[in-house]
Amino acid sequence: MSELKSKVLNTAKGSVYQVTLQPPGEVIAYLNSGSRRFNYSSAGESVELMCDSANLPGSSLFTHEVDNDYRGVKEFMAYRRDYENDLQLSFYVNQRYDVIEMFDGWMDFISGYDENQSQYITPYATYRMRYPEEYKTNIYVTKFEKNVGSKERNNNQPLAMEYTFVNAFPKSVQSTPVSYGDEGVLKYNVTLSYQRYVRRRRNV
Repeated sequence: MSELKSKVLNTAKGSVYQVTLQPPGEVIAYLNSGSRRFNYSSAGESVELMCDSANLPGSSLFTHEVDNDYRGVKEFMAYRRDYENDLQLSFYVNQRYDVIEMFDGWMDFISGYDENQSQYITPYATYRMRYPEEYKTNIYVTKFEKNVGSKERNNNQPLAMEYTFVNAFPKSVQSTPVSYGDEGVLKYNVTLSYQRYVRRRRNV
């Protein structure tokens, strides 16, 4: 019975994970300039810890339909793998609004926004987008388990899965409602685009 319990009840928990954000160097310098003064070295870790939810990625295979290779049989042959393109992250907002400064600033950098130019408050403002290599980076979501015993470690069993989202950048931010109703924690939802993901198992 104890062996059966160890097999059936030893399930992964969906609430144990870590998000690692690492904006490109030019973005970090931009965030720390002007009135933003967002220092990624000191505030970036707190933003990561405030991540309330993330989604592990999925993928699918595109297929061709093949008829009559065998009489009366319909088959499907895979010819390309299709990756999801969006990573959804939700954050709690602290009283310094760090997560808002970080992602809004990142998107400002992508769109070439210069806060020193007063033209942006006019209806005729224009902008010039940055090159992709300046604002894309790899982002990591690690799914692991807590309270893992020494037996699993000694057997070198994989204790974590690390997802690398290649060439990621913030694509959109959902509107955040505020009201005079019941007080609640302000949340910030951002969608990041990425090229593909790579998954690997590792010990922690």
